[in-house]
Amino acid sequence: MITGALILTALALALVFMIGEGLIHRKPKANPEIPAHIDLPPSPMEPAALAALEKFFEAPDLASKAAFVRDGERVRPMMEDYHNQRGHAFPTLGRVSPGRAASFDEVPMVLFEVEPFSGPRYPVAVVWDGHRFAVDWESLTAYGTIDWSEFLEMKPAAPQTLRVYAQDASETQQLPGTPDGFTCFRIEHRDDPQPLVAIASEEVAAMLKPLVENQRAPVTLEIAWKPIGPGGVPVPQILRLVGPKWSH
Repeated sequence: MITGALILTALALALVFMIGEGLIHRKPKANPEIPAHIDLPPSPMEPAALAALEKFFEAPDLASKAAFVRDGERVRPMMEDYHNQRGHAFPTLGRVSPGRAASFDEVPMVLFEVEPFSGPRYPVAVVWDGHRFAVDWESLTAYGTIDWSEFLEMKPAAPQTLRVYAQDASETQQLPGTPDGFTCFRIEHRDDPQPLVAIASEEVAAMLKPLVENQRAPVTLEIAWKPIGPGGVPVPQILRLVGPKWSH
């Protein structure tokens, strides 16, 4: 009897130990991820987008305008650089075209054409961010880390991020002395109709070519002026494709 009791006790202790081990080492169930709530834009989109656009233009200062900008926390340092450091005036709104609803990369937006109090018309995208409409400031200003006029004049060797239009360079636009393995592209800035020919390495060209094939595409590039060969004249070289459009 005593032996049987001892055996039962040992089995009970072993069972408790095994269950305890299982409880100790068992991985807790992971909480299922709760997807972020994303609202659908109102229908029709145009009135709400126009209201957001007007609020942006009516805002009196940079801090107020940043509240109506898409991804404002990330974009605000660019706004401060562009307006405060480089002295660019805030864009003005004289008249605006009727909005045109669109969707790019499954992101709903409304496209407007703004006529300022002075100067040429320019396009503006007002984007639905999942909760509200906000102005796409990066494409509104074609923001770059340096003004295009200064980029052409100073020919900086340090890389600069620029929002430009790019397309394949024709046979007559090839740069003399282009190194083997490099490809020429025609680039131009929104504020200057004069195109520029830039070279890109095989790796960079492979990423850029599908975007510009048979079209003039808005892209964000990292560009620097580099000499072709020892002692050669500096030419613009595309160092990196930052993004396949003007906003990220």
